[in-house]
Amino acid sequence: MKRNRYDSLRAPECGRWTPELTVSVVVPAYGAQHELDVTLAALAAQTYPPHLLDVIVVDDGSEPPLRMPELRPERTRFIGNHEGAWGVASAVDAGIATAEGPIILRLDSDILPDRTHVEAHARWHHTADYCVVIGNLGFVEIDADDLDLEQVRAAVEADTVETLFGDRGTGQSWEVALLERSDRLLDDELRAYTVTNGATISFTKALYDRSGGMDTDLKLGSDTELGYRQAQAGAVFIPDAGARAWHLGLSQLQSRRDEGKRYRQPFVANRVPTLRHLRTHPGIAWTVPYVEVVIDASEVSFEMATASAASVLADNAEARVALVGPWSTLKDGRVRPLDDPQLDLRLIREVFSGDPRVSYVESVAATAAPAPFRLTLAPGTVLRPNGLGEVLALADRERVGRVKCLSAAQQGERPCAVLDRTAALARALQTRRPDEDLDTAVEESWGLWWADGTAWFADWEEPVEAPSQLLHRVGSLEASIKRLEAKEDELRRRVSRWNKTGNAARNEAKDWERAARDWQQAADEWRRYDGGKKSFAQRAKGRLRRMLGE
Repeated sequence: MKRNRYDSLRAPECGRWTPELTVSVVVPAYGAQHELDVTLAALAAQTYPPHLLDVIVVDDGSEPPLRMPELRPERTRFIGNHEGAWGVASAVDAGIATAEGPIILRLDSDILPDRTHVEAHARWHHTADYCVVIGNLGFVEIDADDLDLEQVRAAVEADTVETLFGDRGTGQSWEVALLERSDRLLDDELRAYTVTNGATISFTKALYDRSGGMDTDLKLGSDTELGYRQAQAGAVFIPDAGARAWHLGLSQLQSRRDEGKRYRQPFVANRVPTLRHLRTHPGIAWTVPYVEVVIDASEVSFEMATASAASVLADNAEARVALVGPWSTLKDGRVRPLDDPQLDLRLIREVFSGDPRVSYVESVAATAAPAPFRLTLAPGTVLRPNGLGEVLALADRERVGRVKCLSAAQQGERPCAVLDRTAALARALQTRRPDEDLDTAVEESWGLWWADGTAWFADWEEPVEAPSQLLHRVGSLEASIKRLEAKEDELRRRVSRWNKTGNAARNEAKDWERAARDWQQAADEWRRYDGGKKSFAQRAKGRLRRMLGE
């Protein structure tokens, strides 16, 4: 299956196949005896063969302890949580640890599943062992105490469960909107894991183990966190509309939504880097990085290795660097410091020894899990400012699992950097044929992209301004711009004053021009006038005075 295209997988139709694998249904429970009784009564009426149905109820310290009801599947057992532990994540893990079947179906203890619920889940796992199946969950505001257990079983057997609810309408889970936008997750492989919930979800025990199991330190949000790590293990997420079930009453996420989100935010943000909106504070060294950068420092100079690692650390708060080399061979015996045959290796180990973002390893794991990406830098390759962000954006934009980058300085076809998506690499390693090379397997499972990395990567000897230098330059330019803006404002004020002075002078000149014209007219009139009582000089003088307002 490519990306999350589970539509290429042909699962059998319910009622038209013969199951072979045991399904272990793990039900964590704390109190609420009658709700648990309803769940077990519904499980007693499943179409899945009873001898292949292994039901494990994990009592998470209920007081009084939960009791086993008479109406239940044949193979039902009650166990306690891990010694000294409490919480749903630990309870689920305890149940899975004792599971007899290769398929795990986790149900909450207030869920009423329909008759084909277990079968609908199990059919996918008979077809492929890296599926995570999410049931079709509805909500009904009904008290479990109002339901008769025999009637529940009869309604499940007759496939008439909704008649139990009367006129109480059933609501849908919040995941419905995402399913509609993403063509039921076929078109959104990056967020598919976010619809995982503990109410009704199934996976193989092998996938559970490969992904590391439940994080038992989490009290809320453990289902999303497990789903994220299952995605990094190469899982395909399948929302099965036929696996119907009803939640009795509102879930905590619905009844105390804002409080629940506030509690989950720091715990989930610390562990799930792809939920970018939760990492609201820049510069924090989160537990799980967004990208692991691997640099082989075993046979390179101190200067080359330092330049490569420093270029990552300078501009990427969510990156971690793994320096690969024969660190265990470094001895502390007497040696001439400048003639040390392992001088470069020793200097490399020293320069980053105080930085917790750098690890010294002799090999790396097959994938970067739980980090969603791994960037492998060729020795001596350095990142340009924002180079890492650009290549990560390309991988998401083109929806590919591997990006191989060449730069202008590269010789031949050896890439200067390779970006691997953890989910894609894990899928490829899990599904590739014995004779299939890894590039081909990644291409088939997620897609492969060759890119010109000249704008993102450089050779260590090429002068590349560090982000701090660029910030300094930007700051200097901003200061210069402010000074120029201040000068511009002063010049504008001066021009304004000059304009006002010029306007006054122009107006005065116009007044004198008008006075001169009037004087000329007066002189012309006098020449035409003969025999007046006043002399020409007297008349001109009086007229000029009148014009000047004297």
